[in-house]
Amino acid sequence: MSKHDNLLPESPVEGLIPTLNKTGWMTEGLDDYSQDFAVYAGSVGQQGHEVLDIGCAYGVATLAALTEGARVCASDIEPRHLEILRQRVPPEYQARLRTVPGALPGVDFEHGHFAAILAARVLHFLDGPDIEQTVAKMHNWLMPGGRLYLVADTPYVGPWYTYADRYERRKAAGELWPGKVDDYAALLPAGTDPSGHPAFINPLDPDILARVCTAAGFSILSAAFLSGATKHAKGREHAGVIAVKAPETH
Repeated sequence: MSKHDNLLPESPVEGLIPTLNKTGWMTEGLDDYSQDFAVYAGSVGQQGHEVLDIGCAYGVATLAALTEGARVCASDIEPRHLEILRQRVPPEYQARLRTVPGALPGVDFEHGHFAAILAARVLHFLDGPDIEQTVAKMHNWLMPGGRLYLVADTPYVGPWYTYADRYERRKAAGELWPGKVDDYAALLPAGTDPSGHPAFINPLDPDILARVCTAAGFSILSAAFLSGATKHAKGREHAGVIAVKAPETH
């Protein structure tokens, strides 16, 4: 995608690039929903509309969307990620990119501005109320008829997969956030410094994402488990939803 990929940090895991702030990883490839976002972003970009890629890391989805002709606002909690992204973007795409540092759920954008929003592999770093607040904000940021693309890690991936049975029992019992792991540091490899790592992790599934989107006023277009980007992926690494904000009625 870019001749500047040597700007990315080295990775011990094929298909994943570690973030500079130690909060997670960026996939080198796109899941099906993120790829759909890139194509859709290109189509609305040709109509002059901007899209938002939030929690973009080094911009794997932003680069794909720009290649399709999109106008992208890329946002991330780590300003250094955005600087690397800018250096990775070819000169001919620079005019269609802007970057905004910010953290969810606190960051905010203009009401009714974006034609589409992607939040890929970021929501599982938030607790339940913050996820609900974030999705409600995204509904506000989208123009009528705009699309929301959410992708989150599930209980079947990462070091927390050891709690998958517990998640399934909690879900069957009706818990709203059955995958939440409060002792994330205990799952890190021996000798790992927990500073900089999340205190908790809140893996999600398609049903949870759809529930939150519906409560925020969205209609669900699709919700499914998605395959991860590594060669060892088994098909349930990520949960995804594509939702739409109601169009204006006259």
